[in-house]
Amino acid sequence: MAFLPINGVDLYHEQAGTGDPVLVLVHGNVASARWWEPVWSSLTARYTCIRVDLRGNGRSACPGEGYNVPQYSRDVRALLQALGHERVVVVGHSMGGAVAMDLAVQAPELVQGMVLLNSAPIDGLVTPEERKPLIEQMIRDRNLMKMALAAVMPTAATGAFFEQLVDDAMVAGPTVISNYTSISELDYRAALADTQVPTLILYGLLDGLISLDMMERTRDSIPNAELRIYEDIGHSPNVEAPDRLVADLITFLERR
Repeated sequence: MAFLPINGVDLYHEQAGTGDPVLVLVHGNVASARWWEPVWSSLTARYTCIRVDLRGNGRSACPGEGYNVPQYSRDVRALLQALGHERVVVVGHSMGGAVAMDLAVQAPELVQGMVLLNSAPIDGLVTPEERKPLIEQMIRDRNLMKMALAAVMPTAATGAFFEQLVDDAMVAGPTVISNYTSISELDYRAALADTQVPTLILYGLLDGLISLDMMERTRDSIPNAELRIYEDIGHSPNVEAPDRLVADLITFLERR
């Protein structure tokens, strides 16, 4: 467990394991590094792994600005530089998938592979204006936040661990609207049209936020990307199907 001053913000991160490659695990909106807990011990037994609380999330500092995908990407790059890592595989969940794509665009020499879990689509995702008042209410009301998180992990929305994720979501609440705005402005199709970064996309079909069509468009926009579908889980494979996720990660990493 450690903090490092990165781009003027104290970022909380954890690093464990000694194997190759180096995996960087990037969480999504209203989340934290804790979302990787179900896969952490299995992955660190085989690989060097880093998980980070993005600015304004989890235990990292909340600077009041910089809550957007390009800034999160810059923060992750600076953190990796501070830790001495020059080549990594980025595993991004939800908004973290957009951070992974931004890293592949801005620092192609750094990213040797991408794994996108129910990711924000490559061409962005617009949140309807009529939903924003509910979102603003949700970040102040733990019960509403709990209902929202239950919807994005429909097969794992009980127990003490789930309650911890709800607590973390309340901490990250002030970043939500800015994050949604940032995701709506993204479009990496042209920038990734000629990428050589091996890419695996994993998608839980019960997702009510990200559609299969969005993931198919993302796959079709990244050369040689592979899409695997989990028919019986929702938006969060890292929480809902950790053993399956680890197995698919190992298969992907061993054939690079």
